[in-house]
Amino acid sequence: RRRRVCRRPDRSRPHRVESGIPSFSLGPDGLWTKYGQPSNLSYGVFSRDPQDWWEQRLSDEDAVDNAEPNPGHVAIAQLEDAGIIRAVITQNVDDLHGRAGSLHLLEIHGNRNYLRCIGCGWRRPRAEHAITDVPPVCVECGGIIKLDTVMFGEPIPRAVLDACFAETQRCDAMLLVGTSGAVNPAAQLPLLARERGASIIEVNPEPTQLTAAAHVVVTGPSGDMLPRIVQALRSGEYRSN
Repeated sequence: RRRRVCRRPDRSRPHRVESGIPSFSLGPDGLWTKYGQPSNLSYGVFSRDPQDWWEQRLSDEDAVDNAEPNPGHVAIAQLEDAGIIRAVITQNVDDLHGRAGSLHLLEIHGNRNYLRCIGCGWRRPRAEHAITDVPPVCVECGGIIKLDTVMFGEPIPRAVLDACFAETQRCDAMLLVGTSGAVNPAAQLPLLARERGASIIEVNPEPTQLTAAAHVVVTGPSGDMLPRIVQALRSGEYRSN
């Protein structure tokens, strides 16, 4: 049996906004549209002075720190638990999918609640590693540790990218939730899935660059639409093959 995949690729779109996280780059209300791209998201800035980067990061707190999973995140986890969704691919770094209960989670841009060594790739939950000195140093190789999130100018870890393409090759349906479809390489995944015969289902409050490629379009906020889809499946209104 082929595998279904849910894709949540773009960190800037409405799915996270419903959890109280401001939109970043796209649209007139995006933070980067209003204020420009913050320098602390640049891998070059981190590399030049890791100590200064960490000192600033530890002194800041933003909306992401206080965000909670919304009903859309919970519905995706419920679809996974029911065996309908087999993998969740996301560019979001907020860990809301994991906190909502998603298990097979492929985070293209990393997870802000994890740390990663830029030398050996050592990766651990941030809560399990006390940061007493900055920049923190890897216990395995002595390299510099950064947040697991992928910065501008930093390569996406090869293992997670390969896993995303593998799931795309296997899926028989792909659910696109709250994405603009503008950020590569993730934006290519639904097109590759469609080429292999997968059904594309889009849930978004507005048209996107991938709407024309979708076989089914559900217009509305994911926090409203996805729980209704879950309820319809549970009531037997729609049945999986």
